[in-house]
Amino acid sequence: MKKTLIVIGLLLSAVVNADEFNSARHKVSLLELYTSEGCSSCPPAESWLSRLKQQQASSESLVALAFHVSYWDYLGWKDPFSSSTYDLRQRTKVKQQGGRTVYTPQFFFNGKTLRSTAFFSNQVQQAAKSDAALSIKAELTDMDTELLLSVAIKPLDTKLGDQLRLNVALYQNDITSSIKAGENKGRVALHQYVVRDLQAAVISINQPEPSRFKFKKAQQQWHGMVIFVESETEVLQVLEIVLKKRT
Repeated sequence: MKKTLIVIGLLLSAVVNADEFNSARHKVSLLELYTSEGCSSCPPAESWLSRLKQQQASSESLVALAFHVSYWDYLGWKDPFSSSTYDLRQRTKVKQQGGRTVYTPQFFFNGKTLRSTAFFSNQVQQAAKSDAALSIKAELTDMDTELLLSVAIKPLDTKLGDQLRLNVALYQNDITSSIKAGENKGRVALHQYVVRDLQAAVISINQPEPSRFKFKKAQQQWHGMVIFVESETEVLQVLEIVLKKRT
């Protein structure tokens, strides 16, 4: 009996906290950048992404993510943050819009290719004036070695299709990388909003049970988590959870 109580006590002590988060009533926009350390055109795009997100001051209207792709790794420098998973996501999004070619840097705004940034701030503001098509409710439990996430979706628009895609991305800020080969040889890159883990699930909009995810903790704590729901053509709503404040 004593051993059982000790085990239970250890399990309870492993729980750091459990918090609940809810998405905004208005539409929050998602800006995705597909980039690579092996691409000489990408550093200016990453700098613009970082400045833009800082100008927005919070995640109330815009959330940014940088996906490092791996298809330029053969040019002489393997991007340490790249993943073929992100390659596939980019190719899928391009194909859904009738395109055939992927490239870097490439931006997507709410699921659609962003071809010009001239009036981007206005686009964000206009989107924020719209009511959200659905709500996201998340419960995050912080364990010693992992993060446990429960996500429930509630439709607010009767025109939504039944099948949607629920994505959860963990990102990291303030990453310094010394590039020793390839097109950016000799450059010391500073990366923000770098996606380090991405999990996804196809969900039914009216499913009764929440979707559950599990993430292993890294040595360096993640800076944030982004939960976003999308159809084949559009990102419908976004919820950002800040895990660690930027210094």
